[in-house]
Amino acid sequence: MREQVVLEVATPRGVFKGTFAKTEKVKDVITAAIKQQGLASGDSFDLVYKGEVLQPEERPLVSFGLSGTVKLELVATGSGV
Repeated sequence: MREQVVLEVATPRGVFKGTFAKTEKVKDVITAAIKQQGLASGDSFDLVYKGEVLQPEERPLVSFGLSGTVKLELVATGSGV
C-alpha cells in the first residue's frame, strides 16, 4: 500500500482538499488545485508550506517531509508583472 498525504490547500477561491500519494510531484498538486478551484490555468502559482516555496516542482511530496494532513497555500507568483 502506498502511503498518502492529505493536503488542505488555501487558494484564492477557497480551500482545495485532496489525497495524494507521497510520491506525487508538487506540480501535480498545483495542477489539480488549479483545475478543481477553477483558477486561470495560464497563471503561474507556487505551493507554499510554512512560508517556504516547495521547489523544484519536479520533487515528490515525500522529499519535503510532508505526511498526515498538511496545510499548504497556493500563491500566484505574479508572472504578469
